[in-house]
Amino acid sequence: MDIKAELLKIKSYLMSSEVTPTAQEFAMYDLASGGQVSINGEIVVGAEVMVIDGDGNAVPAPDGEHELVGVAKIKTEAGKIVEIMPIEEEPKVEVEIEAGEKKEEMAEAEMMPDHAKEMESMSERITKLEGMIADLMTRMDGMGKATEAMSAVVEEVASRPTAEVSKPVAFTYLNPKEKQNDKFSKLLNALK
Repeated sequence: MDIKAELLKIKSYLMSSEVTPTAQEFAMYDLASGGQVSINGEIVVGAEVMVIDGDGNAVPAPDGEHELVGVAKIKTEAGKIVEIMPIEEEPKVEVEIEAGEKKEEMAEAEMMPDHAKEMESMSERITKLEGMIADLMTRMDGMGKATEAMSAVVEEVASRPTAEVSKPVAFTYLNPKEKQNDKFSKLLNALK
C-alpha cells in the first residue's frame, strides 16, 4: 500500500465535501403598520431584519416590536430579531345571514387566501430543506470514504515492523577511574 497515495485520496474526499458558501436569501414580509421588511433567511432569533423605505432602500429595522402580516410579531434590537411572538388574533364577530350555508361559505372564503399563502411558504421551506438534506448526504458520503481510507492507512502503518532499539556504544572516556589508574601505572613504570 502506498501511504502517500492513500493520504492524497483522503484529502480529495475531504476537499470534495467542503462547505460552499450559500447566497443570502431575503424574504419580504408586509408589516401591519403599512411598510415592508426583508428578513435574511428564516424567521429565527438573530436573523437580520431590514425595513424597506419608500425609495426601495433597505435600512436596519428600528428597535421595537413589528407585526408581520399573517406570520408573527417580532421584537428587534440593532436590526436583528431578539424575540418571536405569535400574533394575537382578534375574535371574529360573525353576522347572522339568512342561510347557514352562506355563512360557512364566507368563512371558508376568508380563510382560503391565508392558508394558500401558508401552504406555499411551507412548500418552499420543504423544498429548501430537501436540498440541504441532499447536500448533507453527499458530504456524509465523502466523510465515510475518508474514514475508510484513514482506517486502511492506520492498519498499514500498524502492520509494518518496527526497528530494534539501538544500544549505545561503550566509550572509554566514560570510565575516568580506569584511565587515571592506567596513567598512574604508566608513570610508576616510567619511574622505575
